[in-house]
Amino acid sequence: MATEIKAPTFPESIAEGSVAAWHKKPGDRVERDELIVEIETDKVVLEVVALEAGTLQEVLVEEGDTVQSEQVLGRIGAGEAQSGQPQASED
Repeated sequence: MATEIKAPTFPESIAEGSVAAWHKKPGDRVERDELIVEIETDKVVLEVVALEAGTLQEVLVEEGDTVQSEQVLGRIGAGEAQSGQPQASED
C-alpha cells in the first residue's frame, strides 16, 4: 500500500505555497526522514521528508505548481513496484 506524501500544515497566515524543488524522481529509492520536496511560501521554505522508506512511485504536482496545506504531493510504495500495479504481498 502506498503512503501519501503531503504538504505540511501551513501556518494560519499562509494560504498556499509552491513546489520549489523535487529532490527525488519517480522510481528513486527514498529512506525514512529523507528530504523529498521543498515547498516555498511568501515567508518560508518548508521541507517535506519521507515518512517511510520505499520507492517514490508517483509525483502528483510539478515544480512551480501551487499547493494547499496538507495537499497530497505524491506517493511512496514499498519495494520497487510501479504506480498502478498491485502489490503481491497480501497473504
